[in-house]
Amino acid sequence: MEQQPIYNPIIPFTGNILGGLQDGKMIIVQGQVPGHAKRFGVDFQCGSIVKPHPDIAFHFNVRYDEGTVVCNTLECERWGTEQRKPQIPIPTGSYFELIFHVRSYCFQVSVNGQHFVEYCHRLSYNRVDTLVISGDVHVNALTFKNPNVPPPYAPPAYTPIQASNVQSVFGSNPAFPYRAPCKDVKPPSQVTVSNPTVPYQAYIGNIKPQQKIKIIGTVKAKPYRFTINLKVSYYDNIALHINQRFDENAVVRNSCINKNWGTEERSLPFLPFLPGQTFEMQIVIEPTCYKILVNGRHLFNFNHRIQPLNQIDQLEVTGDVSLSLVQY
Repeated sequence: MEQQPIYNPIIPFTGNILGGLQDGKMIIVQGQVPGHAKRFGVDFQCGSIVKPHPDIAFHFNVRYDEGTVVCNTLECERWGTEQRKPQIPIPTGSYFELIFHVRSYCFQVSVNGQHFVEYCHRLSYNRVDTLVISGDVHVNALTFKNPNVPPPYAPPAYTPIQASNVQSVFGSNPAFPYRAPCKDVKPPSQVTVSNPTVPYQAYIGNIKPQQKIKIIGTVKAKPYRFTINLKVSYYDNIALHINQRFDENAVVRNSCINKNWGTEERSLPFLPFLPGQTFEMQIVIEPTCYKILVNGRHLFNFNHRIQPLNQIDQLEVTGDVSLSLVQY
């Protein structure tokens, strides 16, 4: 059973890791470091008692006051030999995404999509059942990804779907009727990411109708291409592929299922992205399609080719663009 994400936990945070750790499991920590930060740490503990202090299989400690990252293990209340990396991968005042990937021989740590460090096991990772986060940090979301656990459904075979009539999409003053949320349904917590680095990748949970994804970015001065994808992480399928191709003067939309690309959609009345210009994109998930707005203007629809929608759980941005904000 997949553990549900934890949004905006209070720091210091201590919580159970459902099912413990297994080879291939990932724990994703997304948050921000305040400008005044001195230190923050992530600990993978063997238990949650206070005294005696439980063993810590992996202690990951970012020390801004020392300009280094320290990795270590606590066993029988005694620290082992420190493994230091004199490099701070997360500047103060910035957003970060830490991924801890459990492997048979080590913890692999990546920061903002880039490999950072490996830490060989000194204690059995099977003993770990508790996650602790402390120090000068704000956490937006904790996500837990189990290894090799497919969703309880298979993606459907690809069948081409007739694109919606582009001209009808661009009627004057398109209306977006307000849909009042059901009283019994609690709105999902929203994650806001400031100034993430590109390439950017985030686990956004399982998308659902009426959900909105906002992306504020700036196109580079001399761009070639940039891409925004909504993906099924387990199968590496792409449900929505938006590819701005400056070399072709086109915004290409497509999907990729089982490594096979579908039929491209290209028709647009104008190109919404300009070199050196900032844009705001909204991806609105509707029951039958994605609605894409750029700078408040309804740009195109893209009918769903992968359903059910709740298998789509990853956002990816690559190419010649910088990001100011991502919200989902």
